[in-house]
Amino acid sequence: MKLITQSRNGGIITLLAMMILIGCLAFAVSRLIEVERDLRSEDTHSNLWMISQTQFEAVLLAESLARATSSQAILDEEQTPSFRFTILISRLGSLLEGDQAYVINRIGLLGDLKQVYLQIIMAEPLLQRPLDPQEVDRLRAQVHDLSYVLRDLANKVVTLNRAEGAARRSMYLRIVFESFAFILGIILSAIFLIMRLFKGIQETSQAKQLLRQEQELSDLVINNIRNQGIVMFDETLQCLLWNPGMEGMLTVKSDQAIGRNLQDLDLLFAKYDVVHSLNQAIEGTSSTFEDEAFSADGQERCLEVNFFPVSMAQRKLGIAFVRDVTEQWLARKRAERQNFDLEIKILQRTAALRQAERRLIAAIESASEGFAAFDWTGKLLFANDQIWAAAPVALWCWEEMSLPVFLRCFAMCEGADTRLLAAEPPFEEIEMDLLIKKDTWARLSVTKADGATIFVRLTDITGYKQVANALQSALERERETTNAYRNFVSMVSHQFRTPLAILDSSAQRILRRGTSLTQDELSSRVQKIRNAGSRLTRLVESVLNAAKLDAGRIELNPEDCNLLNLVMDISERQSELNSHADIRFQVPDTPVRVYCDSMLIEQVVINLLSNAIKYSGEKPVVEIKVWMDGARAYCSIRDWGIGIPADELPKIFDRFYRARTASGIAGTGIGLNFAQRIMHLHGGDIQVESFEAGGSLFTFDLPLSNVDHAQQAA
Repeated sequence: MKLITQSRNGGIITLLAMMILIGCLAFAVSRLIEVERDLRSEDTHSNLWMISQTQFEAVLLAESLARATSSQAILDEEQTPSFRFTILISRLGSLLEGDQAYVINRIGLLGDLKQVYLQIIMAEPLLQRPLDPQEVDRLRAQVHDLSYVLRDLANKVVTLNRAEGAARRSMYLRIVFESFAFILGIILSAIFLIMRLFKGIQETSQAKQLLRQEQELSDLVINNIRNQGIVMFDETLQCLLWNPGMEGMLTVKSDQAIGRNLQDLDLLFAKYDVVHSLNQAIEGTSSTFEDEAFSADGQERCLEVNFFPVSMAQRKLGIAFVRDVTEQWLARKRAERQNFDLEIKILQRTAALRQAERRLIAAIESASEGFAAFDWTGKLLFANDQIWAAAPVALWCWEEMSLPVFLRCFAMCEGADTRLLAAEPPFEEIEMDLLIKKDTWARLSVTKADGATIFVRLTDITGYKQVANALQSALERERETTNAYRNFVSMVSHQFRTPLAILDSSAQRILRRGTSLTQDELSSRVQKIRNAGSRLTRLVESVLNAAKLDAGRIELNPEDCNLLNLVMDISERQSELNSHADIRFQVPDTPVRVYCDSMLIEQVVINLLSNAIKYSGEKPVVEIKVWMDGARAYCSIRDWGIGIPADELPKIFDRFYRARTASGIAGTGIGLNFAQRIMHLHGGDIQVESFEAGGSLFTFDLPLSNVDHAQQAA
């Protein structure tokens, strides 16, 4: 591994040196190309020459114009103003094009030069006709301006030439130093590569010598191994190596084996699995094979063959190590037979235990009670379906089921105590009755069978609890009924005693006075007797109606009737009996046809109206309101009397119940109960709103008759 790492590092360093050499050569060549390109660029001296020639032509044109205006004779045609003008225009055109224009633009005088050029071009027609002295003077001034511009241009070109020359010399100097550095890098890289080459040759020689020594050592080791056979083969399964260990195992000499096909040497190498393993080793896959056979003397023998791939000189070879493992194989077979016998016994005993366990579990599962077992730490051992189906367990214990968690699931049930919350090892025995869900009771028992197992039983006792509760409820109802009837009898006896006393006193007064009574006094006494008789009649009717309703003997005979007429008739009768009462109405102008038993509804209205008058003091004011809404008719009776306390409103329809504000006022306590039950027979209800000392509002509803339904639909 160390040699491989060193070889890899040496290769990386050599590759890095070659990259440095190539990089230095590339940079040096690029610098030389850059210098050559700069040397081929145009020198600024030619630009300066062109500027000077243009300035010279401008001077010649000015002189030619001066001679022309002084009327001097011009003998040579080249001295004429038109000829000089043409030459000047040509020179200016050359300056404004090509490399000269680029240089002038860099200096910043290209715009001025173009402007002067345009002015001179526009003066060309002046030279085609007789010369005007003023126009000639103006043209000479423009030419002089051009010469000044060219002079400034020449000066700046010289300055630019000097600056560029200094920059070019600095660049050449930098390139020279860079070239020296690149050449030095090339030399050092080349020296390093040459050294690596010589070192590689030396390492190759050492590796060959080491390989030869290792081969000699491996041959020595292979030939001296006697207890293990070693055979090497190529891709055609031809034998390349056959050590003495193979000679002892297969009785085949080395000189007889080498060079021959392995399948021809022994039956071991002719088997299909062995041939497959030999080919896999050639392809690079290792494998192991055990051959069980008989030796030449008829004894059982087991050979273990390990196949491995080998790569030598870019050839795919294979090597097999053959080892005699007969003793280990025989020992393993004996151990396997013993293990098999032991497994048979274990399976038999396990089957017996499982059969007993299945019988026990089946018995527990078929039981109607819930059953669970826990170890001494509270870990669940077993639980039947009845335990899992229990409401607290089904809700809270599916993810984790330990005894403390199981007991805490029942801690919120009715009948539980703190023992379920404080359950920790060591657990104590518990037995209690719990309401695990609505109308479902169970007895929870926790017992210890031995020092390590805790059993939990959950027995359904709902039936027993229901019977006990039913008996308790019946007993309580019997007591309540007895008390109610006792109070009722006492109250009724008191209520009957008052009108009877009135009857008796009035009769005695009539008997004592006889004929001495005046007609008015006699009428008053007789009226009192009639009122007392009417009161007795109402009391008897109330008791009889309540009894009939309890016995189910009241029949409902509904018919179409006018609710307004019914209410108005009852109000008139109540007004006759209670002349001090002020009964007011808020009713519609049209009839309100309802479908009901008028006799029973009359009892409801009489009860509500008489109560409103009775509980409203000396000057009662009662308001009756009738209206329709949808398919229902509504009637409300309102008073401003003593009212009903808010906490007693839910009880006022109970039989024999009277509010505490009714103390001292005659009544049986069955009227509102009787009226509410009549309304229930009609599918309606009586609603009440009341405030203590603020009066009461009673409202009942009835279905409209079919006639009204048809009219409303129309």
